[in-house]
Amino acid sequence: MIERGHGRVINTTSGIRNEPEQAGYAASKAALDKFTKDLASRLDGTDVVISLTDPGWCRTDLGGPQAPNAVESVIPGISVGAFVDDRRSGRFLHAQLFTGMTLEAAVAKAEQMEATPYAI
Repeated sequence: MIERGHGRVINTTSGIRNEPEQAGYAASKAALDKFTKDLASRLDGTDVVISLTDPGWCRTDLGGPQAPNAVESVIPGISVGAFVDDRRSGRFLHAQLFTGMTLEAAVAKAEQMEATPYAI
């Protein structure tokens, strides 16, 4: 992507907390968050943008039927990082903040959000 001069990376994280029975899953997400932060510091200002997104607690096989969010609620927030065009890496995009928005409105909102390697 760097050689081509353009690319988007969207890593999917989790807000899971205080569930020791899912420690392996949570640890893998913590490692992904750290990797994303570190890589963002190198990519910021290029046209290769890396972001983290959290879909929120959704009713899936993993989330279970008690989860408050329908899977459809993550649209467009789960993919908005693919469409930002301001060369700022390191955003944390909580998908539920974009629920019900058009893609254009979601991108405009995302581009107004803090984007630093340490804001994730």
